[in-house]
Amino acid sequence: MQTVEVNTGIVKDEFPTLQSNELQIWKASLTPGKTMLDLCKSALSQQELDRIPYFKFEQVQNNFIVSQGTLRLLLGNYLDIDPIDVRIGRRDKGKPFSINDSSLNFNISNSGGICVFSFSYVGEMGIDIEKIRQLPDLEELIRKNYSNSEIGYINKKDDERLTRFFRLWTVKESYLKAIGEGMRLTPDSLEFSMASNGIKLHAVRGVVEVDDWIFEEFVPEEGYVGTLTYKEEQTKILEIRSLDSSDIFN
Repeated sequence: MQTVEVNTGIVKDEFPTLQSNELQIWKASLTPGKTMLDLCKSALSQQELDRIPYFKFEQVQNNFIVSQGTLRLLLGNYLDIDPIDVRIGRRDKGKPFSINDSSLNFNISNSGGICVFSFSYVGEMGIDIEKIRQLPDLEELIRKNYSNSEIGYINKKDDERLTRFFRLWTVKESYLKAIGEGMRLTPDSLEFSMASNGIKLHAVRGVVEVDDWIFEEFVPEEGYVGTLTYKEEQTKILEIRSLDSSDIFN
């Protein structure tokens, strides 16, 4: 599994240009300080602001504010427009896209208090992270979502069982998000092998053709696993950039 170096302390003047062959990843805390929380809220559309009261718990409200607000702030920087002017639509299968520039692809995932964002002009991609944690229904999830060969991989080492479960889960979820089929397909419709020479997709139930996708594992931070799925072999993946404060947007 690849560990991607985290770069912190970036300032506004160093906001990276997204090159045509690059794929950039950002990480943000879902529990930032008040300044960052207020900045994220100010970037939301009226429709997004209207959704906030429907979330019962304050932390869930804040998670929504930070994840959607940070997405808008980042898109605004890439597109060189005010975040409030960023327009996000949904494709036929539900995958979000930038109406301002549909060639700018992005994806988002959150778990356990952090959120990651991926951006690229190269092509479609999907990203997924999970905090490694105990699950009361682990055995049922394994039985319902994994093939016999995948279960064999998970059970290969008892001391790595939970980590292997989540590694394979992020592979499946990132692929579903990359192809935009998260609404139609489920993890049990996919079968992967997690070999030392790379991750291979063997079968997709309900999809005629299995394309050549690249599955890049990474560690967003200690105690987490993640996978980035994309297609272009020449894509240059930069290190994860960490948003530690609102300074980058000032």
